[in-house]
Amino acid sequence: MQSLVLDTSGPFTTVLVISDGKLSTLSTVQDRPAEHLHQQIASCLDDVSLRPQDLSRIAVVIGPGSWTGLNIGVTTAKTLSQVLEIPLVPIRTLDALTIHCAPRVWGIMHAGRHRCYYAVYTESSKSEMDVLPINAVIEQIDSETPPVGIIEYGETFSHHFTNHQHYQTTDRLSPEALMTAADETPALEGESVKLLTPAYLQPSHVERDASL
Repeated sequence: MQSLVLDTSGPFTTVLVISDGKLSTLSTVQDRPAEHLHQQIASCLDDVSLRPQDLSRIAVVIGPGSWTGLNIGVTTAKTLSQVLEIPLVPIRTLDALTIHCAPRVWGIMHAGRHRCYYAVYTESSKSEMDVLPINAVIEQIDSETPPVGIIEYGETFSHHFTNHQHYQTTDRLSPEALMTAADETPALEGESVKLLTPAYLQPSHVERDASL
């Protein structure tokens, strides 16, 4: 199986090609996915002598994350999936973020205006992703016994966790995490691909301001 994986959720744009469960090639570029995502895809396919028609599936990080980046990544993945008539795997950012972490871990990331995207993961379950003020999330984390793992996408809230020994940050989703998430997430086909939208959970600043 030949898989193409796209991540435009954060400050780095990552493109992977996976062949039979192994990483074949990788491209990571910082900033502006609109300028280089398609070239990254073409370069990665060229690196392993594949044509788009040789792909068995597409996987894409659907969010939350950069509003513009997610739009570009998800639109590109949907277009490829429909043109090539192959399945599309929608990866949630926090699923990939926490996939190789402790038995119980909180995945968090900045949602703007002192708010936080979060979800709680154990070895056998995961909570629904939600948005709350960061102080409310910290209160819930502090109430847990024993202490739990915390991983943040970015480091916006790092100053809140200076006393948490199990807190860590990352500025991008790792290739290993993306590969595992792609394998563990059910794929979409047919009409379901057309209906896929980025997982923002809340409106963009433009949409929010327009409603006032």
